[in-house]
Amino acid sequence: MSVERESLNRHKRRASLRLGLLVILSLIVCAQLARTASANDSGSGASLVKMNFHMYQPVYTSSNSSVFVYSGADTNPPTHASSLTTVVSCGVRQSAQVWFAEVDAWLGGISWITQPLAEDMAIRGNVSMTVWMNAIDQDPMASGYAFGLAEVDSLGNPIGEQFYQHYYGFQNVLGRSPASYMLVFNVNRTFTKGNILGFFVIVGSTSQNWHYQVYYDSASMNSFAELPTVNVPIPEFSQPGPMIGMTLAVLCSYAILRRKK
Repeated sequence: MSVERESLNRHKRRASLRLGLLVILSLIVCAQLARTASANDSGSGASLVKMNFHMYQPVYTSSNSSVFVYSGADTNPPTHASSLTTVVSCGVRQSAQVWFAEVDAWLGGISWITQPLAEDMAIRGNVSMTVWMNAIDQDPMASGYAFGLAEVDSLGNPIGEQFYQHYYGFQNVLGRSPASYMLVFNVNRTFTKGNILGFFVIVGSTSQNWHYQVYYDSASMNSFAELPTVNVPIPEFSQPGPMIGMTLAVLCSYAILRRKK
C-alpha cells in the first residue's frame, strides 16, 4: 500500500506542476496569441531604433507595489552609473479555469511610456525587448513573463491589440542573479500622431506576493527595445513632463493584468 500511495502522490505532484504551468500560460497569453514572429521586411528600408528605458518621473505606482509606470522610453542613452532597480510584487490576483479546476495566480508589471508621437510612426517587423531581472523569493510552483508594446490615445483609450511575447516554466524562471532576458514579437502597425506607446513587462507566479526585481537605465544593465522603423517621431524627454492622467498611465500595464480569463 505504501508503494501505491507514494506512486499516487508522485502523480499528483506532477499533475500540480502541469496545472501550474497551464495557469501561467493562460494568464500571460491573451485570447489571441502573440503574432508569430517573422523576418523583418528588408525591402521596407526600415532600420532598428533603440529605445532605452529610464525613470525620468514616476507616473503611477499601485498601493501594493504590483504596477509601476514610468516616463519614459526614448533614444537617450542610459543616464546612471549604477542601474536603477524596481522591486515588483506579484499581487494582482487572477483566476483561470484550467481543465476542471479554478486556480489562482498572481501578476505584477512595470512599463515605460513615451512622449506623444510627433507624427505617424510605422513599425514593420520584429520588435525585440531586453530586460534585466531576477527574483530571490522562494521558488513558486511555476512562473513566467511577457514583454510587449501597447498604444493609447490622448484620452487613455487603448488602440487596437497589444503586441507581445511570453515565456513560462517550472519554479523560478528568472533566476537568483540579475540577468538579461529577451523576447521578440512581430509588429505591423502605423501608430498615430499624438498617441503614446508603452513598453511593458508582466511577470506571473503561482505564489502570492512573489517579488522580482527589474534593472534599467545604466550602461551595465540597460533595459531597452529595438524597433524596425523608418522614422523616429518620438520626442526625447528633455525634462520631466507633466503627470499623465491616471487612466492613461494604468492602461499601459494594468489593462493586461485585468483582462478576461
